[in-house]
Amino acid sequence: MADPNPHEFIATVAAVLVAIALFLIFDTALARLDSQETKSHAASEYTAGERLVGEGKVPEAIEHLRTASTLDRSNSAYAIALAAAILENGRPGDAEDLLQPVLERGATNGAANLIMARILVKEGRTEEAKSYYHRAIYGLWTQDAPHNRSAARFELIDLLARTGARQELLSELLPIQDDSSVGEPGRRRLGHLLLAAGAPGRAAAIFHELLQRHPRDADAYTGLGESALALGNFQTARADFAAAERLSPTARAIEARIDVADSAIAIDPTQRGLRISEELRRSRNLVRITIASIRACLGATPPQLAAIALDSAERFMATKPRAGELNDATEEDLALAQELWKLRPPKCIARPASYDEALALIQVRLAQ
Repeated sequence: MADPNPHEFIATVAAVLVAIALFLIFDTALARLDSQETKSHAASEYTAGERLVGEGKVPEAIEHLRTASTLDRSNSAYAIALAAAILENGRPGDAEDLLQPVLERGATNGAANLIMARILVKEGRTEEAKSYYHRAIYGLWTQDAPHNRSAARFELIDLLARTGARQELLSELLPIQDDSSVGEPGRRRLGHLLLAAGAPGRAAAIFHELLQRHPRDADAYTGLGESALALGNFQTARADFAAAERLSPTARAIEARIDVADSAIAIDPTQRGLRISEELRRSRNLVRITIASIRACLGATPPQLAAIALDSAERFMATKPRAGELNDATEEDLALAQELWKLRPPKCIARPASYDEALALIQVRLAQ
């Protein structure tokens, strides 16, 4: 048997290697083609799902979005969209389970953090939701980052306003107060939110800005009136509300705010221009209506310490100050009214509401 020709052996090996290489190239091409078709199918399913969400057909959308997420697990946008749809369908727990792996792979994903924040709000986990909103605000977005971050911030702001977290609310509002990218509707909303956050001076600046552009803006005048009320400028508030009413005469809510301003003006003992005798009369009246408001809140059987304090205050009101001590008596009355006000349950609203709100506004003014 003849020895194999070395050249023939090398040629055979080379041919085999070329065949293997061609097979691998062909197989890779097929795999790439299959992957592209899969991704294309996933994208088509995602588009269909998003369209159905927009049409309000959430259950049908979920099926398409689930298919997209299954076909292309590398695209986090599909899983996020699916979680959002499942949340809208009333299943926050399932949506949270779906988002956890996405956040484990990318903790700075802005869209995923925003949906997780909404899930936690739905579950009543407000404090946890706040941290996810912050991650969404400062996270990474694949497109339109400024708009999405602003939307996330305003969602957080709405949450803080609803839950009465005034200090946190103000902290979120201050960074956008001077943001020129916030449009006019956003500026108007910002003014009302600053009022809710307990920053009436800043709110007034926003409403003045709006009135410079639109001098017949009833809502801006109303905002100015609310700002003036909170600052204790009751006459100014009354004038602003009256201007709003002239521009929007059918708005019944403005009438109610005028009633509050009128009530505050009528009972305010610190109003400028009053005679000493009138200051005393009003300060005495302030103590009496403060006592009446507290009794209305506490009911027929108030706590023992409160009952003693109220009885003692009423006995004090029965005494008459000496003619030369009217100024001192007025100051004593105002101090007593402030101390008594601390006995009043914070969530109590006595009747009539406008009169009671006016009393509360005067108490705030005295405490400043």
